Amino acid sequence: MGVGFLHGVLPQGISRSYFSTPRKISVLTTDEVLFPMNLRQELEEELHVRFSVTVTRDWESMLANVVASPSADLIFLPSYWANTLAHQNLLANVAGIQGELLRRVSTDFVKSRNPETFTFLPIYWMKTGIDTPLDETFLDYLKNKKETFLFLLADEDLLLKHFQTWKEQGLLEQINSKRILTLQLDQLSKTSDEGAVETPLNRDFRGGTHPFLSALLIWGAAIPANSTQKELALEILEVLTNVEHQEKGLLGTPFNSTFSTVTGKEIPLHRRADFIRDLELKDTLILETKDQEAPLKLKNDFNFIL
Repeated sequence: MGVGFLHGVLPQGISRSYFSTPRKISVLTTDEVLFPMNLRQELEEELHVRFSVTVTRDWESMLANVVASPSADLIFLPSYWANTLAHQNLLANVAGIQGELLRRVSTDFVKSRNPETFTFLPIYWMKTGIDTPLDETFLDYLKNKKETFLFLLADEDLLLKHFQTWKEQGLLEQINSKRILTLQLDQLSKTSDEGAVETPLNRDFRGGTHPFLSALLIWGAAIPANSTQKELALEILEVLTNVEHQEKGLLGTPFNSTFSTVTGKEIPLHRRADFIRDLELKDTLILETKDQEAPLKLKNDFNFIL
């Protein structure tokens, strides 16, 4: 690098930030796929930060880390978890400078365009359905005694909603005759060869036509009100949600994008934000808030332990 480097003169192209200690930021995520290692490494290099990441699907743990002072700095979570935290005034504004982050989100995924009340940044969405092995209807699958497995998304609130709905529809006895296994988000590419599978509804299949079988799910980011690194968290979200990062990483996930800006030719139409307008949302399960007693209700009412 030359003699000047040894005498404190920085070579061209190297700033003093190159030698400074990376800024540290604490992150919580309910699923690894929402903030994967490869993305973290890219952002660490680009923004000169170091992430301390905790993956937890435990609501009490999430709540404790959000309520703490100081709290976690950035969280990735389902929309209905964020709604519950927002109702308790535990989340900070994430609209960004002059509402830039809010403007990136398609109007289909925000209840209000008011930047002052924007505390949850939707990033991904998915409408689920249950794909059956023989492309039969869900009711025919339940009657088929040769098909024994039912794979469902490992989300306690969605599982509870499924069981409650099936009880109301008089299907619980048939459901209980199946062996129910759960899948994490990164396992949703599983085929239905082994049984019926809850999966992204990016195509039409007959199993998805049964009332209240599909669910509309949204995931995104929030900043706890007690975070001491709100500006840095917003900076990270601005980079993470830019078109380059989103179009580069989207197809490596099971999700669709909520951003009206993600329209690159490599992004299939069914993975874009406006695809939601082409889907039938009538009789679709939508989770609004976190049921903090969901695990207990699953166990006591339906003898199901996640």
